[in-house]
Amino acid sequence: MEKILVGSRAFFGEQVASRNKGKDYVELVYSPKVYKWRWEMCLRGTNIFRYKKEDVKTMVQRTVNLGDPQLIGKFLVPEFATAINAKVGDILPLEVLLPKLTEKQKYIALIFEAIKENNTFELEPWQLNEAYEVYKQSRQCFMRNV
Repeated sequence: MEKILVGSRAFFGEQVASRNKGKDYVELVYSPKVYKWRWEMCLRGTNIFRYKKEDVKTMVQRTVNLGDPQLIGKFLVPEFATAINAKVGDILPLEVLLPKLTEKQKYIALIFEAIKENNTFELEPWQLNEAYEVYKQSRQCFMRNV
C-alpha cells in the first residue's frame, strides 16, 4: 500500500504547518476488501483517504461522476500522479469540477491551470507562490468572518 501526502501540505509544506493544520494522506490499495472504490477516516488531525488503485482514466472518471471538487487536489500532487501513472492530459476531464470549488479551495484551480499550462505536474516557484497567496488570503478572510 502506497501512502502519499496530499492536500495543502503537499504543495505548501511547512508554510501551512504553522497554522496547526492536520495532514491528508492517500493510500492506494490494490484489492480493497471493505469498500469498492474509496474510503476515508480522520484520526487526530490526520485524514486518510484510501482509494482502489485502478487505471488513471477510471480513477478520473469516478471522480468526475462523483462531482466532488475536493477530490481534484490529489491528482495534482506530483507523487500521486506518478503513483497512478498519470499524464497531464489524463486529468483534464477534472476541469469540469473547477467551478464547484469553494473560496477556500480556489488555490486548487490555480494549481490545475499551472499544471495544464506547463504540461507537467511540476510548478514554477512563482506559480506555487501565487497559489499559496490565494490559499492564505482565503483562510484570512474565513477567519475574519467566523
